[in-house]
This record gives sequence, C-alpha cells and structure tokens, in this order.
Amino acid sequence: VTSPTHDLDAPDATLRPRRRLAPRRNQRRHARMSYIVHSLGEAETLLYRVRFPWFHGAGGWTALVLGLLAGVIAYANGFGAVGGVLALAGVAVFLGVLIPIWTTEIGVTNQRLIYKRGLVWRKTQELQLRAIEEVKLDQGLLGRLLDFGRLDLHGTGVGDIHLPALADPVGLRKALQDGMAAAAQPAAAPVATAAASVVPAETSRSAAA
Repeated sequence: VTSPTHDLDAPDATLRPRRRLAPRRNQRRHARMSYIVHSLGEAETLLYRVRFPWFHGAGGWTALVLGLLAGVIAYANGFGAVGGVLALAGVAVFLGVLIPIWTTEIGVTNQRLIYKRGLVWRKTQELQLRAIEEVKLDQGLLGRLLDFGRLDLHGTGVGDIHLPALADPVGLRKALQDGMAAAAQPAAAPVATAAASVVPAETSRSAAA
C-alpha cells in the first residue's frame, strides 16, 4: 500500500486564495476621477448623475474634423499658413466646447444637489434637498424634441442655482423631488410618534373617568 505523497514546495491553493483587486482598483480610479463620488458621506448615496445633450459633444467633434480637413486641403494647395490657422481654429472650438463638459459634474444624492465646475480652478455649489423650495424647468419646443432643458433651483437661506442646458431635465427634476420626499421623512417621523403617544394617554383618561 502506497501512501499519497505531497509536494511540500507546491503552493496550496486552498490556503492561498487569489485576491481579485481589479474591482477595487476600478472603484478607486473612478473615485479619483469623480468629484461627486469622492465627496460622498458615509450614509450618502448617489441617486442621479446629470448628462449633457448629445449635440454638444457632436458639435465639438464636428468642428475638429472640419477644421483639420480644411487645414489639410489648404496646405495641399500651397496655403500652409491658412491651413495651420484653420486646423488650430478647429482644435480651439473642440476644446472650448468639450472642456466644460469634461470638467462639469452635476449629481443628486439622498441628501443634496452637487454642482461642480472647473478642473484647476474648481467652483462648487451645493444645496441640501430639505432646503429646496422650488424647482423651475425651462424647456421649449426644441428642447422637448431633443430632450434637453434648464433647471433653476431656489432654496431657503442660499442663492439660486442656475443649471446649464442638460439632457433629460425631467428625469433630474424627478430625482430631486424623490430626494426631497426622502429627506423630509425623518423629520416627519418624530411628529407621527408624538401624535401616537398622545392617543393612548387620552384613552386612559377617558377610561378612568
């Protein structure tokens, strides 16, 4: 009878499980890139992230392609200086349109609205959901067809927040309304508890009489 032999040098897979660090690394990378995710509190969750209209990015890319194409054509016909100017103009329009989109974040959490602009010179505006008094939607006929619009928020004790043209403004307004309703529930709970405690007391008094 031969007993099974074990290779003492071979690593034991049961004792040394492999760790999967890719999801954690992706989450950390996403947290570094997103100001909103990085600024979330312990009991705070992101409910809605705002998107910009599709034609903003399309316009920037179109300007870049047309500028470079016009520059190449001008350079091929012997107008090197003109071609360089056209190419630089396309790049300038492209960056002027897309940099604000890349560096702007708007999101709704279960506690507040966050509006962040800029990369080097950062400017943020935050508004607690329980402090919001009014949400105004500005969406014309073209906005309804292309699904974009603007929102103006008015709160107590703070200045108004005017958001730029955004995609799906109705979805943002719904997220704000849902968050406002959720933020108001903890404040209403003690009132309901106090009212419920008064009823037994009155009942006991009537029974004693």
